[in-house]
Amino acid sequence: MLKITRDENYCIGCGECVVVCPQSQPGTTVPVLIEEGPGKIPLVVHIENCIQCMSCLDVCRASAIHFEGAYLVPRLVIDTRLRAEVAKIL
Repeated sequence: MLKITRDENYCIGCGECVVVCPQSQPGTTVPVLIEEGPGKIPLVVHIENCIQCMSCLDVCRASAIHFEGAYLVPRLVIDTRLRAEVAKIL
């Protein structure tokens, strides 16, 4: 069973994981991740919609995200629009 955890001792609440998650984009009716506000730890709300692209893991500069029970799949091609959004944050 897939489980995504964030180490609250490491997470800096930047929200980059929400920005890159293809299943949590604006307009998504059932997002995997939601951000409650600046500096707050994003919440995993609908893990059943996670496609295990692990983009959140790749972008987490604090190494606060961990996957358990994930199937190893080839990474998806990173969307250039999402990459630009993350570049604004960095």
